[in-house]
Amino acid sequence: MIIVTVITDLVTDYRVHKVCQTLHQTGYAVLLIGVNKKKSLSLKSRDYQTDRLNMWFNRSVFFYAEFNIRLFFRLLRKKADIYLGNDLDAMPATTLIARMKKKPLVYDSHEYFLGMAGLDEKPLRRSIWKLVEKAVFSRLKYIYTVSDPIRDMYAKTYHKSISVVRNLPLLNPKPEPLDPEEVAWIKQTEKEIPGNKILLIYQGAGINACRGAEELVLSMTYLPAHFHLLIIGGGDVFEKLETIIDEYQLNDKITLVPKVPFHVLATFTRRADLGLSIDKPSVLNHHYSLPNKLFEYLHAGVPVLASRLPEQEKIINNYEVGAFIEDHNPEHIAKKIKEIFADPGLLNRWKENTYQARTELNWENESKIILNIFKQVEKDSVNY
Repeated sequence: MIIVTVITDLVTDYRVHKVCQTLHQTGYAVLLIGVNKKKSLSLKSRDYQTDRLNMWFNRSVFFYAEFNIRLFFRLLRKKADIYLGNDLDAMPATTLIARMKKKPLVYDSHEYFLGMAGLDEKPLRRSIWKLVEKAVFSRLKYIYTVSDPIRDMYAKTYHKSISVVRNLPLLNPKPEPLDPEEVAWIKQTEKEIPGNKILLIYQGAGINACRGAEELVLSMTYLPAHFHLLIIGGGDVFEKLETIIDEYQLNDKITLVPKVPFHVLATFTRRADLGLSIDKPSVLNHHYSLPNKLFEYLHAGVPVLASRLPEQEKIINNYEVGAFIEDHNPEHIAKKIKEIFADPGLLNRWKENTYQARTELNWENESKIILNIFKQVEKDSVNY
């Protein structure tokens, strides 16, 4: 039994789902434990076991403390052969239990945690997480993360061998049946998206500070009426986006949709003419990230307008699937969008190039790294 822990509500966490599904299909018994917040979407049955901890708090230090306390006691009652923790905020309880029960622990770091937006402005909180990180890494043997630069930073700090498993979409995903409520919701939402306009899409479960979403919304004031922006997701600035849209009277040019399950999201991604991935490089975590939405756009056959994050820039240049903004001035963003659609030949070539990108950059290829890691864990487990 592999017990997988994560602090999300599981519904929109596609990376964790893909890892669990891969392990399950390989023959492992898997239990995934996450959280159930007041506003969490319902969770459908999956091929592997799932469990969500009901939470009183939704954010702040109390949320992280409550989660790890509840997780510790839940894990205490569960038997596992291997533990897999996702991100630093799920690791205190997971690490403690793995040590108490003398079982192997694998760590999947989805980001450079100490480089997240906001932590640089909260030195006390950052110092606490730094202590947690040191304690966690001190005995870790099996670690993987999402990009080469993040791997290199962790390796330099902790002198550990770290693998890279990029968060790539499935090339041939298993069709997910839609229930009647989802079908009705999709039809209603589609009515809000004009079918006769150029559709721009910006998606992400964590639309937070420094993601460029506010500037993107303001850029619509500089674009003609035949452009329409669809924003799908959630995050700290979502309410702020609603305020900006109302203030600038952009309701006819922007559709704002709360986060949806990943199998529903793809329905809307495929409709887009251009995907936006414009995170700001203002914090280390963003600067060296490889945004999920970049690959989701490419798998949907959608070219990309992106910011010049080093890893993102490599992918786009290598496959010739999009262009870049040079700054986050709303007028500049609008100018770049207009330039792209002024050259239909170039746009079509980018669309054609997305085919090669997705045939090479997919989870079927990437997941082999994870399976090799767990084979090594099993081989070493005789020492536990």
